[in-house]
Amino acid sequence: MNRIPSVILLILISIYLTACNSPDEPAVAEIATAVPATQTSVPTMTAQPTKTATPIPPPATPSPEPSVTNTPEPGTTPTETAVPTNTPEPTAVPPTGEINGLLRPDFIVVPENVINKMRDTFTQGQTLGRNPNNFSKLGDSVIANGDFLTRFDTPGQYTLGPDYEQFQRVIDHYAGSYERFGVGMKVGLRAWGVFNPTWADSNWCEPNEVMIDCEFRLNNPSIVLIHLGTNDTGETFEEYLRLTVETSLQNGVIPVLLTKADRFEGEDNRNNIAIRQIAADFEVPLLDYDILAETLPDRGLLEDGVHLNGPNMHDYTQDIVFEKGHTVHNLAVLMMLETLLDQIVIPQTTS
Repeated sequence: MNRIPSVILLILISIYLTACNSPDEPAVAEIATAVPATQTSVPTMTAQPTKTATPIPPPATPSPEPSVTNTPEPGTTPTETAVPTNTPEPTAVPPTGEINGLLRPDFIVVPENVINKMRDTFTQGQTLGRNPNNFSKLGDSVIANGDFLTRFDTPGQYTLGPDYEQFQRVIDHYAGSYERFGVGMKVGLRAWGVFNPTWADSNWCEPNEVMIDCEFRLNNPSIVLIHLGTNDTGETFEEYLRLTVETSLQNGVIPVLLTKADRFEGEDNRNNIAIRQIAADFEVPLLDYDILAETLPDRGLLEDGVHLNGPNMHDYTQDIVFEKGHTVHNLAVLMMLETLLDQIVIPQTTS
């Protein structure tokens, strides 16, 4: 029997194996995945899957003519979220400051016990990745408009003057937050609406996400300015405002409560009284604008007795701005932000 030489046999086997493998067989495709700049993590209260950060809502544009509305009051259970962030750096020592003869401690209520507690809250927020350069706004039409703080993000739209020029570093530190409209504000908002998903912006918020969680997820703030109570005439205002403060603290966000100039719920001023009590109970910062409003003609309000009045230009070298609601309101907020920056943010980020 003739034997096929081993070399020839190997060549034949190689040809056969090559023919069995299709040259057209595709290679394993590499799937490109977009890596988000930031991801949310869920703090303590409600366990949820990790979420991907969504785009930041556009900056503020003047809102439609505001109106005061009353709607039924359901309720939902809040969830918590958190996101990574940046680090700050400014320096300075604030002067006492005064508005219309009132000194800063008359309306900026941040005693030592509040400072100590808020330092802990800020530190917790930093472990969650909160951005020390961001603040959020949460509230009704008194702040859900183009006159609340927005001009401080536009050079030429404000003049601090020699008496208030120290606030420029505060404006610089929180640049971008002043004109940001966000998803935490709604015309007609009542305190219970903060925890009702139907009040959340469906263009930016996830299904069943409440507005406070949505705003914290999108903006990742270290501070939230809270103005509620104008539309609240029922018994649940205090309950839901307490829940708003508690949710902020659990998320490592410093809640700043603002009293209001109006008496929409009644001349007994019960909502402002509740705001002051909640600030004291939770040991959180209070901007008592109600006291400043007493120094203004018509309490700085429009004819509707609810919304603030004020000139378009924020020129603090002109006497007229100290007679108007928006310009005094905004100056007081700058004072509060400066207090928090110097007493809490800078000490905790430079130590």
